[in-house]
Amino acid sequence: MEHNPLERLRRIRREDALEALDRPAVLAAYSRRENIFISKRHGIWDWNRDGIPGWLLPVLTDAGLLS
Repeated sequence: MEHNPLERLRRIRREDALEALDRPAVLAAYSRRENIFISKRHGIWDWNRDGIPGWLLPVLTDAGLLS
């Protein structure tokens, strides 16, 4: 958990940038457990390091990728 407010803000911005990506591309990357390039500013989303953002949980469940 981030206790530093700047780290928390950075995390929120990265999650927002991930959410703005093409949804099928995000789902495909998750299903293959491949890292996904967010942007030049926000870098790579690494599922092992960054986890699954809360907004993505219902999407993955609806797509049958989580039980």
